[in-house]
Amino acid sequence: MNSVINKSVRFAIAEDEAAIRNYLTLHIIEAFQKHNYQTDCAEFSDGNSLLQSVLKGNTYDILFLDIEMPGLNGIKLSSKIRELGLQTLIVFISNKSELVFQSFEVRPFRFIRKNHFLEELAPLTRDLIYEMTRNEEKAITIEEEKSTAVYSFHCNEIQYIEVNGKHCKVITNKETVSLRQTLSLFETKLNNQGFIKPHRSYLVNHRYISRIEKNQIVLENGAVLPLSRNRITETRAQFISLKMQH
Repeated sequence: MNSVINKSVRFAIAEDEAAIRNYLTLHIIEAFQKHNYQTDCAEFSDGNSLLQSVLKGNTYDILFLDIEMPGLNGIKLSSKIRELGLQTLIVFISNKSELVFQSFEVRPFRFIRKNHFLEELAPLTRDLIYEMTRNEEKAITIEEEKSTAVYSFHCNEIQYIEVNGKHCKVITNKETVSLRQTLSLFETKLNNQGFIKPHRSYLVNHRYISRIEKNQIVLENGAVLPLSRNRITETRAQFISLKMQH
């Protein structure tokens, strides 16, 4: 009797050569089906087409990208994806191993070689499933003060939290939510989830930080957050430590 497929993964492939694209799609689908995953795949022949799909609101759990493509190459595409604040898992599939270090700036999940694709696909699939499951488990619930409202947030989707009077604004990849609650409660709930407190009125997810400057933090989407003078050293140390862990 076949196992019931009750899990799903949505991924996109950008590869300019049709034969290779079809080959990758077929084997990736088979790899996930072995783990009882239903698959939804979108194929693109260039980076620009995939970017336009994302800008239209389409979301993907995983992006499998060739690096060398006409127009928008895989690394530039990934940079634009990160600028949008998306933490989509990115896998580069290329024979250009000399580009592996250049790809690090966009935080890919993995870099695998086309000529070793099949032998590397099985462990890659297991690791992707583990990472997706781990991310799903990282969620917090917040009860609003003087209200019956309860909010749920995936930790990795929160970019930062800002105090606004008696409310906290939670800025996520999808929306901004304002609720009556204290920053200290968020700080407790998000302990050990990769958040830094650069200012008494802010908590920021280190995954979205582009750089730390003298008195401010710049996020990948261009947002600028204040950095208190007495927190500069601690903030820099926390950021470096978290980057090394992740």
